Amino acid sequence: MRKAVKAKQILILALVLAEGLAGVDHVAATNSQAMSGEGKVQITVHVSNRVHMPAGRLSQSETVATQILRQPGVLVVWLDCTVTGANDEPQPACDRPLGQTDLILNFVDEIRSLSPKMKEETLGFALVPGDGEKGNTAYISVQRARDMARECVTPMEIILGLAAAHEIGHLLMGSGEHSRAGVMRARWDAKDLILAVKGDLRFTDDQIKKLNAGAIARETVAKSPDAGF
Repeated sequence: MRKAVKAKQILILALVLAEGLAGVDHVAATNSQAMSGEGKVQITVHVSNRVHMPAGRLSQSETVATQILRQPGVLVVWLDCTVTGANDEPQPACDRPLGQTDLILNFVDEIRSLSPKMKEETLGFALVPGDGEKGNTAYISVQRARDMARECVTPMEIILGLAAAHEIGHLLMGSGEHSRAGVMRARWDAKDLILAVKGDLRFTDDQIKKLNAGAIARETVAKSPDAGF
């Protein structure tokens, strides 16, 4: 009986997630409208796709993160700065010095290859300085996202989008702290993922204030004469 109940739960989860992901293309179509909408601060995320993730998957993952980050009033411009070979040239905008509202998001294979201190199940991490300085770099493990998607019967795009929003949240809030619920949980479960595809996995009210304040602070410094990292 337990196996039957579990199988039914997995089937329901798969159907809900499939339905949610089917609407991603519609969300992407309205993304340009969102970028000129009611958000208070715009940030630019420089993406390095080191694992040659398909363009469609990357785009859908970015769309998921964009929708989550709109809640605290943060608009995201995604900039592909991937360099895969000696003859490849990134977009011209990738060559300019990073500003206060510029972040770097690296999609890598395994996090532990970057730091042996990281746990094997680590999905991502953000470099948040502890001295009050503003961090600008985060990493996400595509291999771990793939494993998690398989374990939880969840599209990878949802996992990657959540991870991107989560790590960007750390950078904008300037904190490595996690919460008991929502986007900033240390680990998501099946219930969280169902909320995510419905657009209901959110930042807490306190996190919204910190996230928005952090983004506004960056924008303010960016407008000063000697802005930059």
